[in-house]
Amino acid sequence: MGEARKFVVETLTSWGVRDRLDDVCLCLSEVATNALVHADQHGSGFRARLTMATALVRLEVHDDGAGRPCRRHPSLDDPTGRGLLLVEELSDEWGVEDDHRVGKTMWLTFKLTAALCAPEREN
Repeated sequence: MGEARKFVVETLTSWGVRDRLDDVCLCLSEVATNALVHADQHGSGFRARLTMATALVRLEVHDDGAGRPCRRHPSLDDPTGRGLLLVEELSDEWGVEDDHRVGKTMWLTFKLTAALCAPEREN
């Protein structure tokens, strides 16, 4: 997980993105953790991808699991179940796309205050 966060920090910093860096890192941690805990049936982990166009960063996390993430409504005593609530609060939009081969990709977008444009990067 540390390598994935490092990838996000280094990529966004190289693109000059600072205003949403913490939001993207926290959401990556939540989504990647979900992929490892709930979807990593074959030990293949996950792949993260970042793209940016104008004033929008898109984070994608792909895993090989068949299940789809669903928002829960945990009680105050529940030790888990808040990840997608955080994702919903911190990202501007999110969704899930089925992969035509295997698994799914969860995507999240983050609007930026400054209009920038950079290539995509994958880890």
